[in-house]
Amino acid sequence: MSNPPKSATHKRARRVKLADVATAAGVHYSTVSRVLRPGFKGRISDDVAERVRAVARELGYQPNAVASSLRTQSTRSIGLIVHDMNDPIYPPILSGIESVLSPDGYAVLVGNTGYGADAELDLVNRMAARLVDGIFLATTRLKDPAVERCVQLGIPLVSVLRQTESGTTPAVMNDCFRGMEALTSHIIDAGHRDIAAIIAPQDLSTAQERWQGVQSAMRKHGLDLPEHRIARVSRMSTEEGERATKSLLDAATEPPGVIICVNDLVAIGAIRACRLSGLDVPWDISISGYNDIPLMDMINPPLSTVHMHLDKIGKAAGEMMLEYLANPELPARTQRFKPEVILRGSLQGVHPQG
Repeated sequence: MSNPPKSATHKRARRVKLADVATAAGVHYSTVSRVLRPGFKGRISDDVAERVRAVARELGYQPNAVASSLRTQSTRSIGLIVHDMNDPIYPPILSGIESVLSPDGYAVLVGNTGYGADAELDLVNRMAARLVDGIFLATTRLKDPAVERCVQLGIPLVSVLRQTESGTTPAVMNDCFRGMEALTSHIIDAGHRDIAAIIAPQDLSTAQERWQGVQSAMRKHGLDLPEHRIARVSRMSTEEGERATKSLLDAATEPPGVIICVNDLVAIGAIRACRLSGLDVPWDISISGYNDIPLMDMINPPLSTVHMHLDKIGKAAGEMMLEYLANPELPARTQRFKPEVILRGSLQGVHPQG
């Protein structure tokens, strides 16, 4: 069988224009433009508006976002900058954000930084060049050039999960200090005294607050954490959790009774390291995490952790962004969600929930 001519296989269909919809619907061009505009509210009758929408669907009309952005200086797009989209904390946040922004006609553009500060700043600049209407930063550091760049460019910014040192950036967060303090208190109340901790870089407010929460609970119970019971990770990953746990086990003749991990991924790495060392979790050593990412109740043993209500945080961030898009002069505010301690089988001595 002979192949069809290239012109036949690659011929591009003519793009349906607003004028085509207007002609088919029997209305003026400006009526179509108003009805199909995101967030349309006007004096056009419901019957006419529905007829225009029906014709647009039938013809396969798609708005020209480039032309619209040139006219309005708005691309109806919002950037979301994260450390690593493979981290399970981000999909529920993104879903929550989109559930708020999509009905208003906004699309979310996601960028990964791999924990690099230079990459974060570069992404802000590239998103700004694409005329995003706002940026969600889920990578915010206590001292952050990316935040300063957003302010310099006049781009509405909402920080997700983290806050700057000054506390003056609009932000939606979990109360990490209270969450980790409560979890550590449960661990101590269960009879644990030989405690170790795996902490993350202290240039992130989440990592700093969680470490402060551990220390606060221990002080309240008259306990101290010696240096050989502290390990540090460069990023919050399973690989780093495994490495840090091995260093804790190698640093003393006896393993600690419990390891409090900065997040769930680190805790999963810790469980693996313990097993490779011949230690049973929780009978030889207990492990806890933070975040309560999906499936933590289904691993063996189920992980004790702190639930963060990530979908609610995403929705609240989306709502806050809409507020600042509507009124950029609003004063910055921080919204904190109350964490919930979840006790499961990875901690010996506690009474698992559920």
